[in-house]
Amino acid sequence: MNRKLTLIAAVALLGASFAAPVRAAEMTEKEKALSNPYPNDFGPDTLPDAVLKAYPANVQAGYKKLISTKGGCAQCHSAARPLNSRFVEPEGGIDDKKQEASLAALKKAQPELFADATVWQVETKIWSRYVKRMMNKPGCGIQKADGKAIYEFLAYDSVKRKTGANAAAWAAHRKGLVDQLKAKNPKRYDELKEAKDL
Repeated sequence: MNRKLTLIAAVALLGASFAAPVRAAEMTEKEKALSNPYPNDFGPDTLPDAVLKAYPANVQAGYKKLISTKGGCAQCHSAARPLNSRFVEPEGGIDDKKQEASLAALKKAQPELFADATVWQVETKIWSRYVKRMMNKPGCGIQKADGKAIYEFLAYDSVKRKTGANAAAWAAHRKGLVDQLKAKNPKRYDELKEAKDL
């Protein structure tokens, strides 16, 4: 009888030892994100309903994927990180020429978007690169179709909420987030400032 109990205990311990590393690997990205905050992390992790309702249905679907803790960005970090990011991807979708034309139009119509890189980082394909990099991280459960939906939301939202008539409100919001990081985590603020990654 004692041998049987010993065998059961050994099998249980062996199973637990295999499960622990998987769980630890899953948590690594989230823990890393929490210990290395960005100004974005001090902002809200959802959009106001009024903003979201004005977006097309496919963009709203991408937002829902983004904030999901199961197969979305929030499994590795708070949704606040992308929602409050300084990244702006010019309109044009996957068409390089359309994005380049939109970028040129933004430079001409809104030069202030290029004056302070802590508020706006306007680049072609910036959200595309970010989403692909995120999907390649260990433990990321985002499928290709979901990644595309998330990208479509982020690209659309970055133009609608951060440029045009909303540019001044965005600048005030974003500067407030940078100030919060500086006050609450000056060491991290200095690291990001040195790396030009605020």
